[in-house]
Parts: sequence; structure tokens; C-alpha cells
Amino acid sequence: MNNEFDNKTKEYAIGRPSYPAEILKVMIELGVNNQSTIADIGAGTGILTHMLGSMECNVLAIEPNEHMLEECRKHCNELNNIQFIKAPAEKTSLKENSVDIITIAQAFHWFDKELCKKEFQRILKENGHVVILWNEMQNNSQFAKEYTTLLNKYKVKTTAAISNFDPDEEKLNFFGQDYTKVYYDNWQTVTEEGFTGGALSLSYTPSKLDNTYDEFVEELHQLFSEYQQNDKVTFHYKTEVCICKFSE
Repeated sequence: MNNEFDNKTKEYAIGRPSYPAEILKVMIELGVNNQSTIADIGAGTGILTHMLGSMECNVLAIEPNEHMLEECRKHCNELNNIQFIKAPAEKTSLKENSVDIITIAQAFHWFDKELCKKEFQRILKENGHVVILWNEMQNNSQFAKEYTTLLNKYKVKTTAAISNFDPDEEKLNFFGQDYTKVYYDNWQTVTEEGFTGGALSLSYTPSKLDNTYDEFVEELHQLFSEYQQNDKVTFHYKTEVCICKFSE
């Protein structure tokens, strides 16, 4: 993942959806208070990191990509309870038994599971939780269906983000036991800039280095123009939240 988003950082920052406010309630239910430490691993541009920072706990933003981490710093610059650490998920540099909760938003599929399992168990405190978030766009409108078709039309590579695997089975194998899964509705309303940025931020769509980039952007413009209302379009997501613990 370290280099996957070098040419997509700006688009990621302006185009990716946030997460529902219920996420913070989940954290409180798991016992997070101002003495707690949360490691947001694969923090990216800081979408979830910023939300966690509002809780006044200690937040560690762990991200291997320098461009993404710099964007994360900018996004969270008004918060003084966040520490930014350039490191991969597999080797976080954190102390043993130092973290109450690990959060992973839209990044679990990128990790080396064998190495991460050892690392997460090393840094988590006893009875610590891992909370994994994933925004799944709902294809329940004609607009969403046409958007998905367009993304697939211009797919330039197969990556971890769209490879065929069973995420439930993967988590069961990783944690060694079942886990709690809840869903929340999540809506994202964006201008054309955010709409185009979201499409370009995906790891499998063209970047400016690809010869289909201009054609892709033009088709995005046409789709936005067809469905926009008051210069905006709205996506509907289901946010999956998995609350996990390692087996004894």
C-alpha cells in the first residue's frame, strides 16, 4: 500500500466518504475515555483519525505513505491529541501492551495478515479490541449502478481492494473467533470535485500517469451532469463495523 496512493492523495482527501457518528458511540461503549490510547492503523488522510481525535483520548495515526500522512497532519492540525507515525501496520514501532483499541478504516485488506496478527497482539493491552470499518456503496439507484459500471469500464488493474476473497472468513482466521458486526447508514453528498476525486482515489482507477485518464474524467463529468441536483450528487453507503478480539 505504501506506493499505491502516491498519485491519488489529493483525490482521496476530497472524495472519500467519512464515517457515521455512531462510530464514536461504539468507542465509548468499548470503554474509551481521556486516558485511553487508540491506534488508527492505515490512517490514510485522517478521515477516521480526525473523528477519533474529537474524543480527547490519545490517538496514534499510523500510516506508511508519506504523502497520505502529510495530508492526515493537515486534516487534523487543530487537534493536539494526535501523534503521527510513519510506519506500516506490520511494524508500527509502538510499545508492547500500549494500545487499548486498534481501529482500521478501509485498510484491512492491504495488510500482511500473518505479520499483523503478531504485531497487533504485541501492542494491544489485555482484552484490547480491534475495530474494523468498511464503507460499502449501495447500488440501489440508477445513478449508483451507472457509476459502478463506469468504474469497472476504466479499471486499470486488480488490487487487494477488489480481489476475490471472503472478508468474514479472513477475519475469523485472523482473530481465531467470531466477532460482532453492526451496520450503519452513511450518506455522502458531494460537488463535482468530490465526485471526481472519489472515483480517482480508488486504487484500481486511472491516475494521471494512465493514458485513459482524460477519457475517464470526461465520462465522470457527463455522469455527474446527468444526475446532479443543485450541483451535487449523493451516495448511499452501509458502513460495516466489526468489533473484534483475539482468541485466548
